[in-house]
Amino acid sequence: MKLFNDKEVVTLKIAFRASIVGSLLWTLAAASSFAQPAGPLPKEELLVLSAAYGVLQRSLVVKPDDRALIVAATKGMLRGADPDSGEYFTADEFEAYRQPRRANLESIGAEVKFRDGRYLLAPLEGSPAAQAGIVFPDQLYAIDGVRIKGLDASLVAEKLAGPPGTTVALTVFRESTLSVHTFQVERKAFTVRGAQLSRLAANVVHLRVAHFTASSLQEAADALKAAWQTEPFQAIVLDLRGCPGGLLDSSVGFAAMFLPKDAMVVRTEGASTESNITYLAAPAFYLRKGSPDPLVGLPTEVHTMPVAVLVDNATSSGAEIVTAALQDHNRAVIIGRPTFGRASIETVQPLQIGGIKFTSSYYFPPSGRKIQGVGVIPDHIVEDASAPDTMRVALRELKQGKE
Repeated sequence: MKLFNDKEVVTLKIAFRASIVGSLLWTLAAASSFAQPAGPLPKEELLVLSAAYGVLQRSLVVKPDDRALIVAATKGMLRGADPDSGEYFTADEFEAYRQPRRANLESIGAEVKFRDGRYLLAPLEGSPAAQAGIVFPDQLYAIDGVRIKGLDASLVAEKLAGPPGTTVALTVFRESTLSVHTFQVERKAFTVRGAQLSRLAANVVHLRVAHFTASSLQEAADALKAAWQTEPFQAIVLDLRGCPGGLLDSSVGFAAMFLPKDAMVVRTEGASTESNITYLAAPAFYLRKGSPDPLVGLPTEVHTMPVAVLVDNATSSGAEIVTAALQDHNRAVIIGRPTFGRASIETVQPLQIGGIKFTSSYYFPPSGRKIQGVGVIPDHIVEDASAPDTMRVALRELKQGKE
């Protein structure tokens, strides 16, 4: 049985060419400064889109808004093409997205990671979210009692935002116990911790890096220099458990701290020429313009002494870059749980109306192995990376490495 008779098909085709295709081609032509289609648009699929559009216009019980339908189709296209990162913003959404949002996210102190259609919460160390009892990978189910299923990431971030002193109710599903919990999290000023140093023993220091911020490399280098002056050490435990990464230049700098000069740290690989860059353990790749080199004056022994890196399933992005680089160069023994597997670079691009966000390239460590969706597999996997025994394993491995 035909969905439409021949006359209706002709009418649909004419209307389609006059409106939808015309609008699409005009938009593509007007947006030539942004991107050109790689080839001709698929006619049959566009006709299906037109047919579905016509059915909704004629038969939907509540007459749809033409613009809302096109927006919904565009949002679906971005999410379908790039499930983990793809997103289309309307003009109002894009304006809100481009506004500084970091302070609002830090007010609850949790990174939101999207994977397999789920929003996972990764509370930062010492944050209000962590203090409320949220742990990674709690799956965000509702905000203030309203389900978030189907919401764009930008809208989820907007709902988490709010004035300091207010409280937001986060309902999560905890897979490890198959339980649902609702946490009351107070929004308040929160400073992301960078690097902290302590001594585990006379000859071993513990360098904890909770986040790769603009200042964390300087903090770590200064702490190592001061500790060395107080009493030289022989090994380092680099603790990246729960570290969500952060700034790329900071990540490259941390790797350079332990690698030989000019050793490869990571490369980016994408569709465009400018997306393909190789980053080396050299100041040109981690210094910001006009900034002094934090690694100047660092004991040369740091580049060769035994290193153990602690990771878990929340170790992500830039922290995975450092972990993989040290593992590939045989500069460290990796201990803990397989990391999160976030090795994508997102690009935000404005359009005539609104804008889009998409994955433009991926990170690859020196070995070229895949990290996205896989993570970094530790040399020694432990059952619980947060357990005290993990540190004992690290100390044992460092001792063996010096023998």
